[in-house]
Amino acid sequence: MNFNIIMPRGDIRPVRFTVRSPDTQEVVSDLDEVYFTVKRNYTDRDFLFQKRLTNGDIEKLQDDSYQFSIMPGDTDGLKIGKYVFDIELVRGNDLKQTFAGDFVLTNEVTFAENEG
Repeated sequence: MNFNIIMPRGDIRPVRFTVRSPDTQEVVSDLDEVYFTVKRNYTDRDFLFQKRLTNGDIEKLQDDSYQFSIMPGDTDGLKIGKYVFDIELVRGNDLKQTFAGDFVLTNEVTFAENEG
């Protein structure tokens, strides 16, 4: 599944998703690890920032969905433009990429000096 995240640089963006089995469409809730990774392009070895389930960046909710937030510090140092991301799911010895797309940073509209 592909989708895009478009957001102003330096803002907070919550991301929430539910994982379903491709065969049965049942909710998959027993994941060992979830990675959200942003890179300049798909061939880069180094990531710009990453969120992980096992270190608490990504939270499993009571309804078996997963949630994390892209924070201002994640994007403050990045240039306006298009990047790529994926969300990888790990269960046992299986690694499966389920979401991928463009991560687009736009210009900020309300700057810190405009708040207050």
